[in-house]
Amino acid sequence: MGNGKQRDDLVTKNMGYVVTLARQYKSELLSTDDLISEGTIGIIKAAEKYDPSRGKPFVTFAAPYIRRSIEDAIRRVTGETPVLSTDESLPVGSNNNFTLLNVLEDKDAPNAGQELEQRTLSDDLVSAIGVLNEREQTVIKAFFGIGEERQTMAEIGEGLGLKRERVRQIRDKALRKLHKVSK
Repeated sequence: MGNGKQRDDLVTKNMGYVVTLARQYKSELLSTDDLISEGTIGIIKAAEKYDPSRGKPFVTFAAPYIRRSIEDAIRRVTGETPVLSTDESLPVGSNNNFTLLNVLEDKDAPNAGQELEQRTLSDDLVSAIGVLNEREQTVIKAFFGIGEERQTMAEIGEGLGLKRERVRQIRDKALRKLHKVSK
């Protein structure tokens, strides 16, 4: 990432995610605070390597770095030397569904990564929709079911007193605006 201020902002704004991930791990030798500290090291590494122009949300990009830092710390204190495949994400001999996270993960806890990513996407969507005029917002929200029941173009047109074709034109124009804003 470009300058130190941007990196620090990414780290600061996403510390809640680090805490949530760290709490998914259980270790008798490391406290939750220690796991959070290790996760912070991971998010700093991720922030240094993050390239926002690639279009991937930061939390999605950072999650593997955070998990790897936490898992490495647990391995260090338990005395286990990690033996990794060339993929570096799966242990050697893995059947692709066994990871340290699966063993240590709290199955009763909600999936923090998915929840945070969904919330971030929703926040981004709400702010993006803000560039549309009121009628465009109404059409987009109704057509995609954002905050309401999804409707067909005919149903939207009926509610707005417009023909279905005009609703389609408004929808298409709004989608072009959103696409332009997203770049």
